[in-house]
Amino acid sequence: MTGNPLVWIGLAGVEPDDNARARAWQQRLHGVMIGVALLALPAYLLDSGGEHPALHAAASALDGVIFAAFLLETLWMLHVTDHPLRYLLENWLNVLIIVGAALSALGGASTEWLALIRIARVAVGSLVLVRALSEFRVLFTRRGAPLLMGAAICIMLAAGGIMYWLEPSVSSFWDGLWLAFVTGLTIGYGDVVPTSPAARVFAVFVAMIGIALMTLFTANVVAFFIGRDDAIAQDAEALRRDLTHAVGAELATHARRVEAEIGALRAEIAQLRREVARGTPDAPAKEYREDPNA
Repeated sequence: MTGNPLVWIGLAGVEPDDNARARAWQQRLHGVMIGVALLALPAYLLDSGGEHPALHAAASALDGVIFAAFLLETLWMLHVTDHPLRYLLENWLNVLIIVGAALSALGGASTEWLALIRIARVAVGSLVLVRALSEFRVLFTRRGAPLLMGAAICIMLAAGGIMYWLEPSVSSFWDGLWLAFVTGLTIGYGDVVPTSPAARVFAVFVAMIGIALMTLFTANVVAFFIGRDDAIAQDAEALRRDLTHAVGAELATHARRVEAEIGALRAEIAQLRREVARGTPDAPAKEYREDPNA
């Protein structure tokens, strides 16, 4: 196996040394499989929402969609990759999803361990969502803060409504929103707690999403300060280049001027040498002969 840390949670995907076709197919199927994985949440909510046969039928249908989508995606990626065994071992979470979805689609939530499989699928959906969010590079820049804030508000509002629906002890939407907030931030004041099995499972999902959002917020803050330092460093480098260019241009001008003056001096010296060579031997003797007559 490679050193990819996502191997340990079964989400390694296609390695960089694989062929271009496999990498391209992974990019094409990535968004689709995220949406399919997140169907685990409504499947569980429908199956836990009551004893009406239609709810169980809808949950089983969603389980069937999850099973078929992940099975086809896994088989296709095994076909296009150059390393099928490595892909299967490094993406073992796909196998877990396929098995859990198949058992849930065939048997519903009639036993406790099948319900645990459905809980595991909710966790799988949150892990895949975290992986999807981590691939949006804009979230780790200063421009990503409003996007994160908007996503957090929408998630908390939706989670509050679901908590109000699932938890019998919650008497209003605002109490459900408060429960979702303290759960997502893992505060746990204890004034409102989930008591029903469905609410507790959903609380686990909200806590995982809250931890993921807090991680992204922390990364965004770090990116803000690093980006500011990088901007200062870039400005300093640009100033250094400008100064180097200006000083270099000035030195070049002075060098050309000095070189021209040296050339002119050399020409004058050469001219003086020629004049001295032609006229200076006779001049001193003539002056010496004329002195006595004066």
